[in-house]
Amino acid sequence: MSIIEQYLEQAKSLYISKNYSPAKMYARKVIKRDKNHVEAITLLGLIHLDLEQYIEAESYYIEASSIAPNSISTLSGLLSIAEVKQDFFLAKKYLNKLIELQPLVGEHRYKLGMVTVKLGDVAIAEQCFKWCIENEFSSPTVQLNLGHIYKAKGETDRAADFYHQYLQLSPNQAGVGYWSLADLKQYKFSNSDLALLQEHARNDSLNKQNQALVYFALCKAYEQFNQLDKACESMLFANKIMAIYRPFKQPLFAKIVLSLLGHTPSPNINNLPTPNQTPIFIIGMPRSGTTLVEQILASHTEVGATDELPFMERFALKMDMNGGYQSQLSQLSNIDAIQLREQYLTEVNKYFIESPSYFIDKNPNNFLHIGLIKTLFPNAKIINVIRNAVDNGLSVFKQYFSLGHEYSYSFDHIESYWQHYLDLMAHWDKLYPDEIQHICFEKLVLEPDTQIQQILDYCGLSTQAKCFTFYESERAVLTPSASQVKQPMNPNAIGQAEKYQPYIKPEVARLKAIAQQASKQFFSY
Repeated sequence: MSIIEQYLEQAKSLYISKNYSPAKMYARKVIKRDKNHVEAITLLGLIHLDLEQYIEAESYYIEASSIAPNSISTLSGLLSIAEVKQDFFLAKKYLNKLIELQPLVGEHRYKLGMVTVKLGDVAIAEQCFKWCIENEFSSPTVQLNLGHIYKAKGETDRAADFYHQYLQLSPNQAGVGYWSLADLKQYKFSNSDLALLQEHARNDSLNKQNQALVYFALCKAYEQFNQLDKACESMLFANKIMAIYRPFKQPLFAKIVLSLLGHTPSPNINNLPTPNQTPIFIIGMPRSGTTLVEQILASHTEVGATDELPFMERFALKMDMNGGYQSQLSQLSNIDAIQLREQYLTEVNKYFIESPSYFIDKNPNNFLHIGLIKTLFPNAKIINVIRNAVDNGLSVFKQYFSLGHEYSYSFDHIESYWQHYLDLMAHWDKLYPDEIQHICFEKLVLEPDTQIQQILDYCGLSTQAKCFTFYESERAVLTPSASQVKQPMNPNAIGQAEKYQPYIKPEVARLKAIAQQASKQFFSY
């Protein structure tokens, strides 16, 4: 065995035993004797990846890739970095290369399916997951994700069939399966479904998250069977578990809002050049109708749809780490603003073959970042969708969110979140008068033609018939509102919370006060 082989074996042995520092030393000894030794360079990348030193890890993987672009370990390392960065387009690139080199490895297909779902390309995702089933890739999450895809396409029966398959294959994840059925909205629970749900609710072997999801699903089932007392009891149980499992950091959120209430536009920004593209930001509380407005606008031929994009949040986080979000934003220069704008547009345009004149960013949380949005894009269109706080509050309380929205598991926190949202929107309206379009969900449902035209006029878009028949669009919708936006406006969505008032009177009363404040604030003209 050569000295290089000895050093490499020593480095790998030390890495396996998690002795990272000496492992790096021996790997570097290999590279000192052979600067193009891909295995040693990749091992250094792997060590830094394990240590969560992602910048260093990426540099080693890029170096290894320049020497051996088809190295499986190098491509896998680059994929891991892309996943950490949540750069799904880059992840897709590496996965396609891995599939080209290892076409029979099911893990690559599965991961490509998951990534393309994130990118809204459900056709590719569907192909990937079907390939996994045909090639006996043994993970029940394949069936679960096929269910999600058919839900996004509005194919309720096919989605339900795959969710039932998932339940059979993964009974220890019963909550996930039954909540997925409940979240179809159009699915009707049978008597046998209800009996099984009741049985699972008594199953102490389920983990806490699955227990909560069983209770969320039970709420929906009892509601369908018109047993509202039991429905209310179930949703209270579900949220009690989730509030412990995923607590809301209310003081931190209040601090962020308070700092933003002191925001004033940066004096260093002077007449930024107008970009060629106009972003349309759809904001508001979740479950308020933002997906409905998105579907209307996405039906227009000049408008490109993306996703609930994280980029404004990422910019804000970076500013916060560099001295405070509000203070950094208030001192932003022209050069900084143009740089951030270009970064944002570069990421957005990855969603399109040809850059559209208008595009949608439907992240409800962007109400926090209107100051940043208007700094980077003075021409931005901002549509704030407001739903009655009682209906909205109950809707989010009955909804399980896979990521974020931790406030939704407590009525106190829902009320607090709504109040902070109203305070901040009042501030943005003062800073940017007549630049934010406030849309009443109830009015949109009851007077769709007038309200849709108003939205088009505000955005500067021509009138197109497809916007008024948005429910005929074949576009996949990857939010809990998928089924609702696949049908015409439904007035039954209005006043849904009233039936629960006898069981949660104090909570409804407080939300009614919030609803009155919102109505006065946004629609007093």
